Order: sequence, then structure tokens, then C-alpha cells
Amino acid sequence: MSSSNGKTPQKRGQRKNNLDIPQRLLDRLTPSVLETPRSTLQEAEKPRPETLTLDKLFNRYYAARQAAGAAERTLEDYRKHMNWFRRFLANEYSGLDNFVPNRDVIRVWISSMLTVQRLKPSTINIRLRTVKAMFNWAISERIIKESPFENVELLKVPEEDFQVISKAQERKLFNCCELTTFLGLRDALLMSFLLDTGVRIGECMRIFVEEIDLQNRSASVRAESAKNRKARTVYFGVRTQELLVIYLAWHEMNGQAPNLFLNEYGQPLDKNWATRCISYIGKKAKITGVRISPHTFRHTFATRYIKATGDPFSLRRLLGHSSMEMVNRYVNQDVADVREQYEKFMNRGD
Repeated sequence: MSSSNGKTPQKRGQRKNNLDIPQRLLDRLTPSVLETPRSTLQEAEKPRPETLTLDKLFNRYYAARQAAGAAERTLEDYRKHMNWFRRFLANEYSGLDNFVPNRDVIRVWISSMLTVQRLKPSTINIRLRTVKAMFNWAISERIIKESPFENVELLKVPEEDFQVISKAQERKLFNCCELTTFLGLRDALLMSFLLDTGVRIGECMRIFVEEIDLQNRSASVRAESAKNRKARTVYFGVRTQELLVIYLAWHEMNGQAPNLFLNEYGQPLDKNWATRCISYIGKKAKITGVRISPHTFRHTFATRYIKATGDPFSLRRLLGHSSMEMVNRYVNQDVADVREQYEKFMNRGD
């Protein structure tokens, strides 16, 4: 030992293993820190994957469809049908925001719509298709590996004859409209326009005044307003033209929006309000056996058109359908029509 400093002399080439670490730092190294494996520390530094919930999945799907240019009506259906699904989950299950449903949940939802809400199979299928489309998208984006709709079949829908408004019932509807008042004039124009053009009620509410051609008795349905995102031209008759002449004079003085159909305050008429208005007129006219609604007007137009022209191809363009299959659903002849056509066939004079 050296007499000068009391330390043991270090031999040449010998490694120095002792570190001069201050005691205040050594005190901070608790046993739990010293015993933590290096692999655990590395894992703790990695970001944890985000938990997938139904709400997060829908928000991503909605943003993707919006970016793809989906029509506002389609986006509205996404929101509406998903809200119905959320409502069911909130009533039947806890932790709504913390899980993605499986096929058992979907089957319970179908059972609830059938037995509790007593919805028609066709209505249930519309909701199922909307939600199913979201999960199919999630699979294509590799967000999930399996859809909860796997092996879940849509309900069988019995084939039904579409209801059609007769000419006598049509006269009763128009007799309920007082043309000397704004509301009576507008309601008569709305029904006449729907019967003449066959447009969907949502498309009708989004038609602008500037898209009406009185001289050629036509109206333009913009691409962004159409369900299939394709612009088209529809036509109307003399009765609608005459009602339009009077109504447009009021619109020019009182209209606060470019939309053709307005309320008494000059603001755009909502499609749900328009639907309720038409239903009210049907009740006022005491019409039974036929549901008075905008869609029934569309069925009536399609049936009358095909019986008068026999041309389903031009009808497809007027209705704004992308396939003939949809046209065939609208143009569904009843027993009397079939009998009439059969008699023409038998009496053809060959």
C-alpha cells in the first residue's frame, strides 16, 4: 500500500471496475428499477395499439365514403341506420363504446327488430345492408379479419304488388287542396309534380327554380341530388305547368331560397315534412286501401307510364335507376292487367 495516499497501486493493464458514482444517484436506484428486465423496458416504450370500437370504426368508414364522393342522401342513411344500431346496443348491452359486435349480437338485433319493433323484413334488410357494408369495407381495409355478418343471412321478403293511386283517388286528393291559398297551391303542385315526373321525394326537394323549364315542361335533377349520382331530365304535363306559373309568381316575391318547394316562410321544405303533408292530405280525402306517400306516387307514375308506352328502357332513365332489375320491381302488373294482356293475345286474329 502506498504510504502517500493509502490506495492499492493499480498494475499496468489491469481494468478499473469500480465507478466513482455519487451516493445521491445510488439512492435513486430502487430495487424495482434494478430488477426490471431490459426487454420489459423496451416493451414499455412501444406505443400500445389503439382499441377498436364501433364508433371509431364508423367514423373512419364515414370519412372514407365522404371522401369517395358519396351522395348526401347516402351519407344521411349511414348516420340514420347506425344510430338505430347504436340505440339497440345501448339498450341491450353495456360498454357500447368498448367493443365491436359479433354475429350473435347481430342476430339478437334482427330478432329485436322483428319481435319488439315489428318492422317489415324489407325495412330490416335495408338497415342490415347499410351496417354490413361498413364491415365489408373494414375487411377490405384490413382493419378487421372477419365480419360479424359472416353466416348471417338477410330476411326473405315476400313479393308484394306495389300500390297504385287510381284516377278517382287522384281527383279526391286534388279536391282537398284550396288553390286560392299558398299551402293549397303548393300541395297541389307537389302532388302533380311527383305524379308527372316520378322523382324521389329527396330529389324533388333539392330541385331549384332555375332548373325548371316551363316552355319545354321539363326539370333537371342534378347529379349531386340524384341517388345514383347521375344527372337526368324529367318532364311534366300541362296541369303541373299551369300550377307552376302561379306558384313561381309567389316564389319570385317571397322565396328566400333557390329550392322550388318552400314553406310559407319562403324557406326550403324538408322531405320529411313534405311526406307528412302528403299523408295528411290522403287522410283528409278519406282514401283507404292505398298508402298515400311520395313513394306511392312514384309507383303510380311508373305503372301508368309502362302501361301507356310499353317502354321500360326510357322508364329506367326517367326513374334514375342503374339497372333494369329495379325497373321490373316498380312495374309490377296486377291480375287485371295480366288478364287484359292475355285477352289481347288470345284475340290477336292469327
